[in-house]
Amino acid sequence: MENTNLPSWKQALSKSLPKFEAINPERARTELGFALQLFESSPTLQKCDPTSILNAVVNVARTSITLNPAMRLCYLIPRKGKCILEFSYMGLVAMLRDNNCIRTISATIVYADEEFEYDAAANNITHKPTFAKSEQEHNSREIIGCYSRATLPTNDVVFEFMPMWEIDKVKKMSEGSSNKYSAWNTWKDEMIKKSVIKRHFKMLISGNASDALQTALKVENEAHPLTNNFTEKKTIMNAFDEPKQPELTQLSFLDETPVKEVKSSPMDMPEDEIEAVMEMEAQKVKKREQQNKMLGIKEKEEEAPKDFKNLQANDS
Repeated sequence: MENTNLPSWKQALSKSLPKFEAINPERARTELGFALQLFESSPTLQKCDPTSILNAVVNVARTSITLNPAMRLCYLIPRKGKCILEFSYMGLVAMLRDNNCIRTISATIVYADEEFEYDAAANNITHKPTFAKSEQEHNSREIIGCYSRATLPTNDVVFEFMPMWEIDKVKKMSEGSSNKYSAWNTWKDEMIKKSVIKRHFKMLISGNASDALQTALKVENEAHPLTNNFTEKKTIMNAFDEPKQPELTQLSFLDETPVKEVKSSPMDMPEDEIEAVMEMEAQKVKKREQQNKMLGIKEKEEEAPKDFKNLQANDS
């Protein structure tokens, strides 16, 4: 029976657990622990639409990415009353690497005071970077563009370059970018790099369109829809055409692809038991981070148990 005494955001997280289990049972409880930790520290996230919370967490499972804050691959952020799954540029890189689309990839910002030459026909970039002596000097430098360099599994190297005017256009057309709290203003360098990585991402997945990568691309496009005020110019050929309806994409648990059957389905677990598991996992994450902080250890990757049986064994 559903525990209606729980706040709506906790009910949404509880409902997402069995759906996460059906897609990625090994990661479900660990990732829900990370999600619970994020929500407990953010009153604004707690006010988000419950359906958007459910979909955002399920899409973590569908893209096989992690909410581990130490890895900084993706985040759950509030936007216009909805919970949004936001990938960092490092998250896009990780998904390309994990799906064997690349061996390595990096993004580099180009400044006006540096030697730079891009030969698109020969697919070659020559760049001699210089480095600012202070943060103030760094912020005052003029940016002329950004490029990504990817090494493919075949050891071929491919480049993608975007001049700054194109990046500014992406920013202006990105919904919410004018807000002072937007990532474009708080994490400018990362968003510039993400713009060129995202463009390269679309080309690099063309030969390996896995479900995880396709889902990631849809999530990213929905998180950053391009908006404009242009309307189609009427001509004698289209003046009497019916207006086209925009195609809607539904990214939720409703359109999940078939998955392997899970022997011990948590669908029958009561809500209070699911809540207890989530709370326990969040506490383990907090305890491990506190211990690492006291010992001066920087956590490189999460070490939470991979299944519920191991979790129970560790608690006994």
